Amino acid sequence: MIDIAFPSSTSGALSAVAPRHLFTTRVLPFRGDTAAADWVRVAEALHTPETAIVRVSQVHGRRVLVVTPGTPTVSGAEADAIICTDPSRTVAVRVADCVPILIADRSHRVVAAVHAGWRGSCAGIAGAAIEAIAELGIPPADLVATIGPSMGPCCYQVDDRVRLAFLSMTPDAAEWFSEDGPNHWKLDLWRANADQLIAAGVPAPSVTHMNVCTGDDRERCWSYRRDGAGAGRMVAAIGL
Repeated sequence: MIDIAFPSSTSGALSAVAPRHLFTTRVLPFRGDTAAADWVRVAEALHTPETAIVRVSQVHGRRVLVVTPGTPTVSGAEADAIICTDPSRTVAVRVADCVPILIADRSHRVVAAVHAGWRGSCAGIAGAAIEAIAELGIPPADLVATIGPSMGPCCYQVDDRVRLAFLSMTPDAAEWFSEDGPNHWKLDLWRANADQLIAAGVPAPSVTHMNVCTGDDRERCWSYRRDGAGAGRMVAAIGL
């Protein structure tokens, strides 16, 4: 039987630095009327009250929400990265092909959850999250990050419009694409986000890839591209 979450051992160094984290599987569908019950099960797995889980309205951009002790939780706040220094709360993002990234520092001062679809990746959401953490006085060199289950370079086909958008951000983006037929490309969002984390100062050995493709792993993963409008969502969550 599939568990509600991937084994923590697949999260690399993050499992030692931030044991209170998870990437859910499709056992929790997170859709329709099931969502409330799913959040309760996530809260139980993380040993935290369901009301302490901070969620946002994800907008595929580079907005960052910073949650500190005493920060009021604004329902429906728009952001694609949540940074938290409050040990009483947990932060979470929802995905169904987009890249979930969980971040923590080795001194247990901060955690973050990032949602990076192609638009957010093109906007540099991963780097924006690291910059916001650095503004809190926490050096990027102290951070570890795990790139969770998402559409991998084996399956993520895009057109010239997407490639040109990335190339307008940086010429280095050419390394994230491989040809896949006329005017089509395979996009490696895992590498794109890893490169952005490293460019922002996170040590390369501290960036872990789970290497789970939502398009390929039908048993454990939801995929919007594969399953269509009926696809559920998976959650990446982390707390201090």
